[in-house]
Amino acid sequence: MTERRPKTYEATIRGRKARVTVPEDPKPQDLLIDTLRESLSPHAVAAIACYLQPARTNDPNVDREVQWFVERLAETLGGWDRQNRLAEELAL
Repeated sequence: MTERRPKTYEATIRGRKARVTVPEDPKPQDLLIDTLRESLSPHAVAAIACYLQPARTNDPNVDREVQWFVERLAETLGGWDRQNRLAEELAL
């Protein structure tokens, strides 16, 4: 198995040429989690997850997408244990 090397480019730093690693683009899922953490309180995220968790529609694809989002909400909080504790604090 070959080792995957990071992409690099040549740059001049303090008058000297050097190879610099190109940072990888963040995954859309990571951007979503960062946005949720920056925009909403943990209690708000827990409340949204609580209300969406039992949501069902007549379209299984939509149901899968909603459940995927609920999983991302719990991940934003650090997992289901934290989500459940915050929901209990909110009396949900």
